[in-house]
Amino acid sequence: MILKKPTRLFLSRTLFIPILFVIFSLPSCQKRDDTQVIKDTLITIVRLAEKRNREKILSYLAENYLDFQQRDVKQTDELVDYYFKNYRGIVIHLLDISVSIIGDEAEVEADVLLSSGPLETLRKLVGLAGSFYRFNFRFVQLGREWKISYSAWQEIDSNSLLPGSKVILKKLFPDLIQ
Repeated sequence: MILKKPTRLFLSRTLFIPILFVIFSLPSCQKRDDTQVIKDTLITIVRLAEKRNREKILSYLAENYLDFQQRDVKQTDELVDYYFKNYRGIVIHLLDISVSIIGDEAEVEADVLLSSGPLETLRKLVGLAGSFYRFNFRFVQLGREWKISYSAWQEIDSNSLLPGSKVILKKLFPDLIQ
């Protein structure tokens, strides 16, 4: 069957738009925004910490990195090494993340639930939560990458959590979190 030219034109135009929509909807065609890149970076760092991959974690720090106690990259390496040697079964639940980007810098606030070894076992058995920490990061964009140039953290109680953290905790501990 041979279609007349107006029919072929109509079909090709009709099919063209849905095909373009499908092509541009594919993940490889979408550019992630910087906010999502930073969130994904933190998710990756958490996974690396649970796997005890110190070298890869440190690769996310800028050369001029300092933390709130003035530890540079080398001193942070020693701190991470200490934790990896002294704590087994580290489990980090990344809760809510807030990102504010201005130019090539980003301010990031993240809540985490941290437990390790026996505490993680108790968490699973009886629903103990572990320790909550608030992390503040400063990211800088270096070329196409976002690196951490500053970080600070402190232990917080559950009443101080970011609003989105409570939603995530409710999913983790449906019977304990009201």
